[in-house]
This record gives sequence, C-alpha cells and structure tokens, in this order.
Amino acid sequence: MDPARQRIVTDPKQAQSGSRYLAVTYPAGRDGGWLTHFLMPGGDALYVSYYVRFPENWQGPTKLVALYGSRTDDQWSAFGKSGECPNGTDFFSAMLITEPGGNPGPTRFYTYYPGMAREPDGVTCWGRYGDGRNTDIAAARYAPSITLSRGSWHHIEFWVQLNTPGRADGNQTFWVDGEQWGSWPGIAFRNSAILRLNAVQLTFSLGTGVAQTQEMYVDNLSVPPAP
Repeated sequence: MDPARQRIVTDPKQAQSGSRYLAVTYPAGRDGGWLTHFLMPGGDALYVSYYVRFPENWQGPTKLVALYGSRTDDQWSAFGKSGECPNGTDFFSAMLITEPGGNPGPTRFYTYYPGMAREPDGVTCWGRYGDGRNTDIAAARYAPSITLSRGSWHHIEFWVQLNTPGRADGNQTFWVDGEQWGSWPGIAFRNSAILRLNAVQLTFSLGTGVAQTQEMYVDNLSVPPAP
C-alpha cells in the first residue's frame, strides 16, 4: 500500500458495510496507483466482488479492477505489458475500466489477448473494449446504460472463465448492483495451459494523470476460492 495515495478510513457512516473502507487519492497530474494480490499458480476461472464509490466532484476515467494471467513459472510475466501484444504463452489481462469521455465514462471491458488487432504501426497493442470495431474477435454485449453514478456505492462483480487451449471458448462477465452490464463470450485468452488467472489487482491507474486532486472509495472486497 502506498500511504501517500491509499489509506484505510474508519467511519461507519461512510463505509458501505462495517466501519472501515479504502480511500484512494488521485493527486493532480497523477493516478491512484494499485494494490495486487497473487494467487499462484492460479486457476482457470476467477471471480471478484467489491464496492466502489465516486464522490460528487469526480472527473474523468479510471481503471477499476484487473485479473491477470501470468505464466505458472513466472508470476510477473503479465505485468508491465502496456502496449505489448500477447502471443498466447506469455500473458493476458482482463480489466474493467471507465472509458474516457465522462465523469466517470461508460464501464467497459479492457482486455489483452493473443490475436488482438494491432495499432497502425503493426507492433503496438492497446486493450480492447470488445465494441465490434475490430473483426479479430466476437463483440462484447453491453447493457444500454453502463455508466456508474457519483455519490453512491456500487457493487461490482467480475468473472472470467479461461478458454481451453486451442479453442475460443473463454468468457468474461461483469455485473453492477446485481444487474449484468457486460458479457464477452468466445475469447481465446491463451494458447497454452502455462497461463492461468493468478493475480487480482485493484487498479487506479490511467494513461494520463487527473486534472484535479480527487478521491475514490472501495469497500467489501471478496475473492472467493475457485471451486
């Protein structure tokens, strides 16, 4: 935990449940950092549940939560890969973000997977929303309204099921306040079983820093063991 950007607050009136919650500070020009929990060697399915609250003065996008797929012999193989293109045996990542263009913007998948479309330079890959603009994979299915409101706690649930190597039968789904907001079936996250879901990250990063110093709040995180 970075004490300059992340702190535990004790206040039963503001917590979603109990008496404590996590307050994340985004300093002007920066982001809120991240908190990572490893689950080595990992599994083929992973579910995470938590609550998030944006204050009334929140501005801009942010990443929310990431499920990383590293090699079972290297827990770090999925980290530090922004802009890189997975080859099916090195890494993948499945994230939820709020995209630019709102305060916050619409909630989307943000996924790195082998075979994903490259940028015009032919070597760079940025995470995909599954919005149908790329023909390399089936489109994600989003609810008509997928924007989180400010000033209230929202329950976020995120589930990823990996594909069988050699098949495009992976899936990811997220729910907000008990309603399914997004589903993205037919994904090949990996080409080999050397990759598994083995890290959960509360990620408060974004490509550029925020315009103003602001906070976001997190409570009641749960990562049940795989069945």
